[in-house]
Amino acid sequence: MSYPPPGQPDPYGQYPPQPYPQQPQYHGHYRPYPPQPGYYPPMPMVVPTSGLAVASMVLGIIGIFGGFCAFGVPCLIAVVLGHMALRETRNGHRAGHGMAIAGLILGYLVLIPSIVVIAMGGIGAVLTEFAPSMAP
Repeated sequence: MSYPPPGQPDPYGQYPPQPYPQQPQYHGHYRPYPPQPGYYPPMPMVVPTSGLAVASMVLGIIGIFGGFCAFGVPCLIAVVLGHMALRETRNGHRAGHGMAIAGLILGYLVLIPSIVVIAMGGIGAVLTEFAPSMAP
């Protein structure tokens, strides 16, 4: 059984003619209904930060402020952890690539002069052993 169009009488007299209800007009910038319960908009995925990168940067900072006192030991650890963190953050599953690079730079900034000073002291000790006339 089909219904008559609006405004036409029903041949059987069962349903009085009714016009179709007007639908609200939306122009694409307004949502007519609020989100349904249980619907949540997608949240941005948060990538966890690499602990090795944080430790590398912290030890690099500690080494800059007191590295020569400890003969560059914190900086040596910062360099090792920095290289491990670079490998861990390479594929993007962990954040902290910049912190790993900062830890490496700070570590090498103190470690290389420390190695040079220690090497020069060792060379000086060897030279004074074999050439006592050069010693003051």
